Order: sequence, then C-alpha cells, then structure tokens
Amino acid sequence: MSQASYRIIGRADGWVIEHDGKRGGGYELPEAAFETAVAAASLDLKERRNVNISVEFPEGPEDTEALATGSEPAQQRAQFDSSAGTGSEPGGR
Repeated sequence: MSQASYRIIGRADGWVIEHDGKRGGGYELPEAAFETAVAAASLDLKERRNVNISVEFPEGPEDTEALATGSEPAQQRAQFDSSAGTGSEPGGR
C-alpha cells in the first residue's frame, strides 16, 4: 500500500507543509498548516493510502497566542480533555 507523508515545519517566518519533496504554505499559525494537511490527507485516505502527519516546532520561544489559556484552541482542548476522562460526549455536561 502506498504512503502519503505530510511534514509541518515551523520556521522563524511561519509554517510550511512538505509533501512529496515539495514545500508549500506560508501559514502564520501551526493550526492553519495542520488543518490544511489534514484536508489534503483526507483525499489520500479515500485512495486507501497510509497517511503520516508530523509537526516540527522551531527552536525558540513558544507561540504565546496559540497557547494562551483563554484562546479558542485552548478552550476546545480543555473541553475535550474533560469529556474524554468522563466517558461523556464532547460538549456534554
């Protein structure tokens, strides 16, 4: 079975996606690059290809906006973590 590989690479000037030896992108946030890679990978799944997605953060300071506790991604993660441990559906209370 064939393999599709997506590498999301953080650089000082943004995020890029490497696929089949080619780089594309110019994403400001890692989440945007990840969502793009997942959308592309879904097409590979339809063709019954094995898929691998990796994310490589650059050396240096963290993206404080994406990691801030009040940010939307942080709130979604907290909601997922709390419901995953209780066996309830995400969003259910």
